[in-house]
Amino acid sequence: MNRTADTANRPAAIHEMHGRGLDHPQDTWVVNMEATAALLIAFGSLLAFAASFGAIPEGGIAEWAIDCLFPMQFPLFYFASGYLYQRYRSVRTRSAWMANLRREAVILLVPFAVFTVLALAASTVTGGARVLDGATLLDALLARPMEPLGYLYTSLILYAITPTVISRRNARGLLFAALACKLAIVAALSLPGSAPAAAQLPYAVVSVAENWIWFATGMAVSLFGALPLLRSREKAWALGSLWIAASVITFIAGWLGEASHALLDAIGIFWFASLFSSAFRSGTQNAFYGFATRYTMAFWLVGPIALKLTVAGLSACGLSVSAAPWLCFAAGLVACFAAPVLVTAALERCGKAAAIIYPARYLAPPPAIIVKKGVS
Repeated sequence: MNRTADTANRPAAIHEMHGRGLDHPQDTWVVNMEATAALLIAFGSLLAFAASFGAIPEGGIAEWAIDCLFPMQFPLFYFASGYLYQRYRSVRTRSAWMANLRREAVILLVPFAVFTVLALAASTVTGGARVLDGATLLDALLARPMEPLGYLYTSLILYAITPTVISRRNARGLLFAALACKLAIVAALSLPGSAPAAAQLPYAVVSVAENWIWFATGMAVSLFGALPLLRSREKAWALGSLWIAASVITFIAGWLGEASHALLDAIGIFWFASLFSSAFRSGTQNAFYGFATRYTMAFWLVGPIALKLTVAGLSACGLSVSAAPWLCFAAGLVACFAAPVLVTAALERCGKAAAIIYPARYLAPPPAIIVKKGVS
């Protein structure tokens, strides 16, 4: 099915996390993978919260999930972004680069700026280490983004330094450059002689060096048409088993570090790509993901702030997490999963207020100069 005729005139897909794709059945697996990553990030916040006050044991499976599973979720976002970028964009000239960067600046920087202010305000209210004042705000916006907002900050840099590729040679060159950066930062942060100096590097340098490889891998999978090579339930089971075995071994042996996380992330990305491209091969969406994909961004933007405020609210009401752990766990569950949905739904009923989470839904269609022709 060829969609060249209407590619430039379609609005951003409502279910796509950043509006870089069309609402195409072939993208169902990507948006569902992103939604799953967001849900797992929210679940990770809840798990850490529950473990901190004893509702669940701090060690064992909870610690393994926090140390091994949840750190993989943002590499999945970078991979998906690179895949959709290569699939739908053509950025090979200076004018196309400028047009694309202007659009991405709005899509990424609006939620980044708004939620940085909100996160600092929440930190101020709850007695966090970073408070909302001019110097801290500038630091969080320009130098040291608050987690998990660093994903948006890093993504804009990746779009700024990465043109779309037009040949296998281009793709191999991009992968080589990104891999070289990854190996360099892993070595710098791991070796005793260089680790102290590497820890002082600017956030932008470290984050781009660590994550460019996942973005480039997504682009390469799109260009090479490699998805059919991954798309089978048997391969998904094999990659999943390999990831679980490798993560359990590294966790039990105490080998967790930059190198082991890089390896686990690489296996995990291909596992999730294989799993979701197999499960949603037909492109048919189900009811659960049809709902969840509407709130992918909200789960990891709103959830952490809601959780902080919930903890402060429970304390203000005199409820101790040690005295009422399961009540507090239920409140955390609401903060991590229900609050993002309710906040987004409320904003959607207030004109274009939901643009602070999903700017792409309210932008004009992307200019033809950056739209890839012949997408099918």
